[in-house]
Amino acid sequence: MKEQILVVDDEVEICLLLSGMLRKMGFGAEYAHSVSEGIDKIGKREYDVVFLDLNLPDGLGFHLIPKVKKANPHSKVIIISAYDGSVERQRAMSEGAHFFIPKPFNKKMIVNALEELHIPHST
Repeated sequence: MKEQILVVDDEVEICLLLSGMLRKMGFGAEYAHSVSEGIDKIGKREYDVVFLDLNLPDGLGFHLIPKVKKANPHSKVIIISAYDGSVERQRAMSEGAHFFIPKPFNKKMIVNALEELHIPHST
C-alpha cells in the first residue's frame, strides 16, 4: 500500500503543487488549508507523512504536531515554512518535527527530506 501524505498549508498553490508532485512520486496525497481542517483530516485517516506550514489562518502549525503524533505515533512531520530562523527550526524539532524545509522549496529538497526519513518513493 502506498504511503499517505497530508499537506497543511494556507497557500492553495503550495498545496496543489506539492500534492501533485507527491502523487507523481507514487504517494497518496491530500491537503488542508488550516489547523482545524488538518485536525479534521487527521481524525479520519492515518498519514505516514505530514508536510506542515507554521503560519496558518487559525493558528500555528506547531499546534498540529502533537495531534499528528497522537493519531499515528509513526507519522513523520516535515515543516515547510518561509520563516527559516534558528528559533523556528529549534522549536519545530523540540515539538517533534523530523525535518525542516524552507520556502521556496524545490523537488530536490522534498525528495531529500523523504529519503532522509526513509520514505520510499517511485521517482
